[in-house]
Order: sequence, then structure tokens, then C-alpha cells
Amino acid sequence: MGAHSGGSVMVEYAIAEETANPATLTRKRLGMMRGKGIDISWDTIDTTGDMSPGYTKTSMVSFKQGEFSGDGVSYDDAIYNQRELFIHSISPSSVTGGQPKLWLFITYPDVEVYGPFVLTKMSRASSNDDKTTWDMAASTNGELVALPI
Repeated sequence: MGAHSGGSVMVEYAIAEETANPATLTRKRLGMMRGKGIDISWDTIDTTGDMSPGYTKTSMVSFKQGEFSGDGVSYDDAIYNQRELFIHSISPSSVTGGQPKLWLFITYPDVEVYGPFVLTKMSRASSNDDKTTWDMAASTNGELVALPI
């Protein structure tokens, strides 16, 4: 596969608990996005000892953390599903026990990444002489899966 543009990456969400079966969730596309990214990091454990080879530090990993960030232009059209997510960030649904939980599905041309997340940030910015924009951040809240397409 060759290069692809960010416009070919699709982000979908479903408001549900982390225990939900992702195959049964109704996905909604988050539309009019500009930026979308996922950052994966691992906590490391220092396993260096007095007999480490060549006096070189050694390590292993323990826990993985995924951080999603996205932004876009605000539209009130129902097809873009921005309103529901914004409201959920302020008044989380009873479906998720009053917590801002959701599942995210990020589909690249070559791989799909999905898992349960907690919405940690949602904002709107409105300048007097420019468009209204929004941005969001979410942290993993369970197993993150990546599957080739």
C-alpha cells in the first residue's frame, strides 16, 4: 500500500461501557474532522543489575496506554454526530453509569484500531470572525486492538 491522506482515516464511536461486545455496538461516524491521531506508550520497568551485559541498561514493559486526539470544524447537522459526543462529555449518559465512556474505532486504509476509552477532554472554540472548532482527547479504558484490513 502506498501513502494515504488523513482524510482517508475514519473515526467512529459508540457510547457504551468497556464491557460491551464491540461487534454488537452501533457505530456513529464522527464527521468533519481535521486532525486525528493515536499515541501508544508502554510503561517500562528497569531490569538492570550488576551483571547486565556490557554495563547496559535493560528493561521490560508492563502496561500499555493509548491516547486518542482529534479535532474538527463544528457542525450541527445530525449526520456528523458531534452534538451527542459534546453532550456526553458534559452530562455523561446513564448507559455508561454517568462516566464519559465510549468505544472508538479508528480505521486507516491498512489497519483498524479500536477499544474502550474514557473521554478526558472535549472543547469548543468560537472566534468572533472565524469558524467554531472542537477538539477532544480520550484515554484507553481496556484492551486496545489493532487488526489488519
